[in-house]
Amino acid sequence: MEIMEKTIQAIEKGLVDLKEGKATKTEVMELIDSRVKSDSEKLAKLSESLAKTQSESAELKAAADQFQTQLRRLTSSGMSALKDASGAYSGKFSSPQEARAFALLIRSATLAHTKYADRATKDIAELAKMGIEPFWLDTEGRKTMTGSSVAGGGALVNIEQIPSWIRLLETYGVLRRNAQVMPMGAGQTTMPKIDSLLTGYVPGEGGTITAADPTIAVINLIPRTINFLTAYSLELEDDSMVALGEMLGSLFAASAAYYEDLCAFLGDGTSTYFGFKGFTGALRAVDATIANIKGLQVGTGNAYSELVIGDFEAVPGLFPDYADNGEAKWFCHRYFFYTVMVKLALASGAANATEILLGTGLRQKTFLSYPVEFTQVMPRAEANSQICAFFGNLRMGCILGTRGGFEVAQSTERYFEMSLVAVRGRDRVAINAHGVGDTTKAGPVVGLITAAS
Repeated sequence: MEIMEKTIQAIEKGLVDLKEGKATKTEVMELIDSRVKSDSEKLAKLSESLAKTQSESAELKAAADQFQTQLRRLTSSGMSALKDASGAYSGKFSSPQEARAFALLIRSATLAHTKYADRATKDIAELAKMGIEPFWLDTEGRKTMTGSSVAGGGALVNIEQIPSWIRLLETYGVLRRNAQVMPMGAGQTTMPKIDSLLTGYVPGEGGTITAADPTIAVINLIPRTINFLTAYSLELEDDSMVALGEMLGSLFAASAAYYEDLCAFLGDGTSTYFGFKGFTGALRAVDATIANIKGLQVGTGNAYSELVIGDFEAVPGLFPDYADNGEAKWFCHRYFFYTVMVKLALASGAANATEILLGTGLRQKTFLSYPVEFTQVMPRAEANSQICAFFGNLRMGCILGTRGGFEVAQSTERYFEMSLVAVRGRDRVAINAHGVGDTTKAGPVVGLITAAS
């Protein structure tokens, strides 16, 4: 949000001034306090103004109009927005050819069953020249390669053919970038998890050894399908393919990655999170009393202003040593880092506080010697009993199961009267945040939680 971004930029500038001797710690801390208070007032007013929402069709029409405007602007400017100062392509895909290929897949499926079927045939031929062999599925899941046989007024494009799709998801998705990603070959997958070591004995000469079994839990991966819907106009010129691919690819990738992160970090098993129980839900499910959960450090107070540096220092102390293999990180909202963690580091009085925060470069964020990764689904406003920051090794503490590739389907019928093409994306994933420990020991993912009151 623009309001928070301006605050973050102001704090970043204050830190640079502090490092260069142009500002004092007290001045920067006062800046943080004043900006947080101002932001709270502005956000309250913004909430009131956004109380009314538009209908789904109106939102899609507006989105389609915006797509079209952006496409025309990009085309008229020679795609300058997708180029760096030297004129080289600087979009989200690895090359403009891949962005164009993604858009050609969408357009060929769209046009195949219309009067523009010859255009679809040319698009397929163009893809073949690029070394891509797409397949379409009819409504019953049968593979087909001819426009006339696509049933039901729509087509399905399997985007596993585009390697950049995974790169786009990794660009936006904190979970996918850090967790263990496991391709699933079935509708449900189970795997064992060893939770304890064997008990050792020294029986002495002639003594017997008592057999012991390790504690083995079962991790279940049950995929759920997350769907997305948008629309675009059919009035597209050939030179807009790169821009269309860029926008649709980025939109679908960012949307899928957002919900993967949302469910993994905040999921509590309810329908809001599609039934997924992420780190927040799994930790809170350990015990009704938060003080009994070994993977949580209870903060000094229930407000961010009441948290102290000792609360944060205790969190890595909960973390098991076996998981500290170089992949441990802090995970929090960007706003929380700048308005809470930065402020506490400056107030600690350490001579090298700015170096601890900024690392060797101004964009390298660290806290208590561990990297900080911003996770924008995490809380930015305080609440009672709220897990406001995680610390851990996600690769050891969470599995992201993927079932098939990301699929994109289209239909020219849903918004026929608006001359729009509906495009639906499907991301079938399973999320299991298994590494949160219990009431006797912490797991590879721990957290800081505010007090209950």
